[in-house]
Formats: sequence, structure tokens, C-alpha cells
Amino acid sequence: MTQLFINKLTNLDFSFLDPKRGLVGESWLIDIELTGTLNDQGMVLDFGIVKRLVRDYVDQYIDHCLLVPVNYDGIDIQDLGEQKEIAFRVQSGHTIIHRSNAESIAVIPCSTINTDTIREFLLTQLKLLLPDNVSGLDIKLYTEPGLKDSYQYSHGLRKHKGNCQRIAHGHRSDLQIMVDGQPSEQWQQYWIQLWQDIYLGTSRHLVDIQKTSDIDDYYHFNYQTPQGAFYLKLPKTMCYIIDDESTVEKIAQYLAEKTAQKIPGKVVKVIAYEGIGKGAVAEFTY
Repeated sequence: MTQLFINKLTNLDFSFLDPKRGLVGESWLIDIELTGTLNDQGMVLDFGIVKRLVRDYVDQYIDHCLLVPVNYDGIDIQDLGEQKEIAFRVQSGHTIIHRSNAESIAVIPCSTINTDTIREFLLTQLKLLLPDNVSGLDIKLYTEPGLKDSYQYSHGLRKHKGNCQRIAHGHRSDLQIMVDGQPSEQWQQYWIQLWQDIYLGTSRHLVDIQKTSDIDDYYHFNYQTPQGAFYLKLPKTMCYIIDDESTVEKIAQYLAEKTAQKIPGKVVKVIAYEGIGKGAVAEFTY
């Protein structure tokens, strides 16, 4: 038997529902290892085929999706034809409601979403796609190595042409803030703590609060995109509202401007990441 491995094959950006934390954004890297006999090409499997099989599957069923633990006691799923509605009761007593097309939701047979339960799910699904000479498969899912501090956020980009238009997908992101050219641990921690497990909602996506019966406790978001209609109801304590679309460019600009307003006369530079290895830079002086 011979082993074939690919480290950091791809990364996953998604959100998931958690009984304690609510709606959580996450970013993971994925390593894969195959064990098997050599085929007539002298390979366990061509690297290109492995990459395509795994990437195609996780891109379709995990990446930029909302992961839902269907074995959790506090969940109710309604099939609405072309859409699915998820009602998820968190330990605080609040209920999160998400409604979208079925492709935006990944239904996972577990009670809690974590690297172990998603690993088992992917192992089961990916084994079905592999040729007969591959007898073993292993997967490792993990957060970005060396990431000291990060914040985890979810959002939806209505104007995006791809899957970022989905109303509840997210990221685990690094954040670096410089004040007059020097790293500022104070302001980095300020925003990281404020935005931990947050939904960055856009004010234009809010339903008219006068038309809702729970305006004191919840925000309601909805919008229409080429992928269909999206709706999300979240406790206000899980949200932070900004006026613009929450692209990483807009996030960097917002953080630079708001921080600079608190320390007039200082040059604030923000390096904001969207998941792993990509992001935007903005600078502002108030």
C-alpha cells in the first residue's frame, strides 16, 4: 500500500449554528491523505483528480454555506418547496430563523458542528467518489496555523455575483491595526472582542421594524438575489449594523474610520482579512 497526501488542498469559509454561540463564522484549511494500490499510471490517484474531486464537493456542499446540526434537539426544519426554513433555538432562549434555497444549507447528521463531526461527514461522502484502488482516506480540518487572535463573523453580500450573496456565510479572520505606524494591541483587541461571533448586518437589508412584533429583541434581514430570496432573523445581541455592504474593503474602511474618530490626530491603518490569506487595507486620519 502507498500513501498520497495533499496539504492545504483548499480552505473553507462558512457559518454554522451552535447551541451556545448562535450563528458562527468559520474558516478551515483541509489536508487529505489517500491510501491504496498503484493504478496503471503508477499512481494511487492523479493529484489533479484528487484536487478536483475534493474541491468540487466541498465548494458545492460546505463552502459559503450555513452548516446545520440536524440531530440537535432545538432545531426545526421546514421544506417550503424551493426553499428551506431553519428554526434554531439557542441556549439563551432566543430563536434564529434562516430561510433560503436548499443549496445554501448543509445538513449535517450531528448535534454539534466541529472539526470532528465535519471530518466524519466528509469522509463518508468523499469515499463514495474514489476509485476502487483507493482503500483508505483521511482528512484533517484545522484553523489557520499561527493565528494568534481572530474574530469570527457572518454576513451576506446581496450584490455579489457568486455564493457570497448567501445571507449567512462567514469567516474566521485576522485583524491588524496600526496607529502612527505602530501595532496597536489595544485597538485590535477592542474590535476582536466586540465582533466575536457577530453578524455584520447591512442596514439596507433590514425589514421595516414597524412591521415586526419583536422589534426590541430581534433584527430581521431579507433580500432578493439571482440565487433566490434570503431571510434571516437574529437576536440583536448577535448583530452589528453598518450602512454599507460588508465586503472586506468596506470593513477595513469602517474600522479605520471608527478607530480614528476615537483618537483624533492619529493615523490609523487597518489590515482586515476575510478568512485565510486575503483581505484589504485602509487608512484614515480624523
